Amino acid sequence: MNPSRPEFSTELTVEEFDRHYWYKEELENICRLHNIPATGTKAELLFRIKKWLGGEVTTDQRKANSSIRMKKEPVEISLDTRLIPDGFKFNQKAREFFARYYKQPRFSFTKEMAAALREAERRGDLDMTVADLIDIYEGKKQAGGPEESTYQWNQFVKDFNQDPNSKAIRKDRMKVAAHLWRQVRDQPGRKKYSPRLLENYLRNNSETTSK
Repeated sequence: MNPSRPEFSTELTVEEFDRHYWYKEELENICRLHNIPATGTKAELLFRIKKWLGGEVTTDQRKANSSIRMKKEPVEISLDTRLIPDGFKFNQKAREFFARYYKQPRFSFTKEMAAALREAERRGDLDMTVADLIDIYEGKKQAGGPEESTYQWNQFVKDFNQDPNSKAIRKDRMKVAAHLWRQVRDQPGRKKYSPRLLENYLRNNSETTSK
């Protein structure tokens, strides 16, 4: 654990909790300890814990809405098909619909589309339609929600590891990545890795990284 990070407790504010990096396993343990639903993505766990710290009752609304969606089978998919009430699924039937819509021989779903559906389930957005998914696919809308920051973090780590200078870090490489990520996350603008971040870190921590 990062020595500068406090132990989790009920006394933490949402702002203080959000200021630090937490591993998914830690979040799952926190949820189990405090009777918070412990299933789902890391972003969902973070969302529930912050709600709980803020005094709100936490329920796994996504699970309930996902159950509604999975039990329903749409007769025909159209732009007006509602994702949750009408039972939309990322299956072959949906793939064929999008392929016809784009006049392509085949179609592949994107992670942004999947994230948007999960976010709709989490929020209880019963009005989101296939047309909204198309806007997500075309980049006209953002998937939004807590998962978006998770995707940004994953891309940040990927770019960090591809930086040749990251090989100079012989231990705790992911902790360094998390440290750099917090610098970017807490500042306005795009949440994207830059080699300059690591250059500055290595310059200021030359003794630590050489050990």
